[in-house]
Amino acid sequence: MEIKEFKYSANFCEENIWHLCKNPALADFSKKVLIVSNSRSYCPFRFQKSINNYETVWWNYHVILLASKSGSTLVYDFDSTLPVPVSGLEYMRLTFGETLNFSEDLLPCFKALDASDYLNSFVSDRSHMRDKDGNWLSPPPHWPSIGQNGDLPLPALMDFSQSSRERIYSLEEMIALVTLLSTRD
Repeated sequence: MEIKEFKYSANFCEENIWHLCKNPALADFSKKVLIVSNSRSYCPFRFQKSINNYETVWWNYHVILLASKSGSTLVYDFDSTLPVPVSGLEYMRLTFGETLNFSEDLLPCFKALDASDYLNSFVSDRSHMRDKDGNWLSPPPHWPSIGQNGDLPLPALMDFSQSSRERIYSLEEMIALVTLLSTRD
């Protein structure tokens, strides 16, 4: 698939994935929105467009989609240099495999939200993409802001502290979940 087939705006992964959840091509898939970060908001990723493939880029958070159907589990990460979509296990191995040498507080953690909950609850005013003077850090998407009446703002999704209202999965737990989904019929 080509990214141009989907709604996409650089540096607005949370909105890109929100739109992807509504894509009819994925209607028959079970979908989980994965928010990736950690308690330090400093999380390592490889194979990202913003850096050379094998080098590590450090995001404060990232949002991707895990879609599964009939033993096939795919990850959609529009900011990855890996194919879109890519096998869930391959994505985890290539994107996070080298992070196992990092200290535990730098390892990626995950929140997994049902796509329907994300569609109904997520809200973004895009304030995280403005500097202290109100200027855009990156041009905003051409579509309207998402979820004016939602009760799940981006700052809550980015909260990976013990007070987070969503369950936080470790990298090992997420790999186990992707493995389980990949073996179901």
